[in-house]
Amino acid sequence: METGKSPVEYLVDLYRDENADAKDRAWAANAAAPYMHPRIAPAASKVVLDLPDTSTPAGVKEAIGAVIKAVAAGEIAPAEGQHLVSIIEAQRKAIETTDLASRMEALVEALEAKEASSGRR
Repeated sequence: METGKSPVEYLVDLYRDENADAKDRAWAANAAAPYMHPRIAPAASKVVLDLPDTSTPAGVKEAIGAVIKAVAAGEIAPAEGQHLVSIIEAQRKAIETTDLASRMEALVEALEAKEASSGRR
């Protein structure tokens, strides 16, 4: 590495060196291949799936069930199902966060009303 070559340049030089050991050349070619010929990422596919309304916790549960059913029936690939469930899970978290914020506001209002009625303020 004292030559200042990058690891890939070193590998390329090694697999092109006709005087090098054949096993070393094969190893270098194999190690350099992913950098020289990267795999093309698969194209994203459009998934069409009829899902229930996900604006409620019950709807989120039904939607996840529908995705699982579609995966089990072979209508969508497991990876696509996993992506859909992660989107539905984000919706569930948004519902949960909104619900918790509303509950906290109600508790604060109730506490303030109780304090005001008892004359503590």
